[in-house]
Amino acid sequence: MPTPLEIASGMLGKSEGPDRAALQDYLQTGGANLDPATTAWCAAFVNSALQQSGMKGTGSNLARSFLDYGQPIDKPERGDIAVFSRGDPKGPYGHVGFFEGYGPDGKINVLGGNQSDSVSVAGYDAANLLGFRRPGGAPTMADAQAGKFDPVGEVMANNGQPPVMGSMAPAQSTQTSSAAIPLAVQSAAGSAPKSMNDIFGMMAAAPQQGPQFSPVQIAGPSPGQANALSSLIQALKGRMA
Repeated sequence: MPTPLEIASGMLGKSEGPDRAALQDYLQTGGANLDPATTAWCAAFVNSALQQSGMKGTGSNLARSFLDYGQPIDKPERGDIAVFSRGDPKGPYGHVGFFEGYGPDGKINVLGGNQSDSVSVAGYDAANLLGFRRPGGAPTMADAQAGKFDPVGEVMANNGQPPVMGSMAPAQSTQTSSAAIPLAVQSAAGSAPKSMNDIFGMMAAAPQQGPQFSPVQIAGPSPGQANALSSLIQALKGRMA
């Protein structure tokens, strides 16, 4: 499946005049039934590229509808969505297209529709930028460097949800595993040591298995961890009675 940017790039050079029918067909294929010669179509152009690549768009012909779309980002990559103000920064009008990079003049290069009545790559003032958005919230290497997901393992921490302080979860994986339970807890729960000294001695002597918990992830202890901890508490109570 081609990316939204690849689909949009296939329309480069098409204009409202000689290519009116081709543009109208492109927009309708993506679910936007409008005439580009009579209606502002930059948002419809982006939405059509998203739909044709298998992604859901905003369903709106307003450029600023993309300010609530996807994942907000500070460091854009080619193919991300750039949203700009048009006229009054606090007004309803704007422009939207696919980020292509920065020009030598500091302007933001955008591949989009309704740019001089055609599909083109044009530069826009950074002062008019309202925000960058990433379709679908797909992680990037920048996310990996920030510790937001494991580039080898697969999933973003806490399934992509923002972290909440004050709870703990396995730092290495989101899967429940006995390996995520500290060895001392497993041993104390399974063998029921005969004295408090035995319990604390086992915990002190247990080899480290790498980082067990991260304070910046949300999920609480897994059922297996909770059961092991409960067993340890019961064992401690029995020794103290």
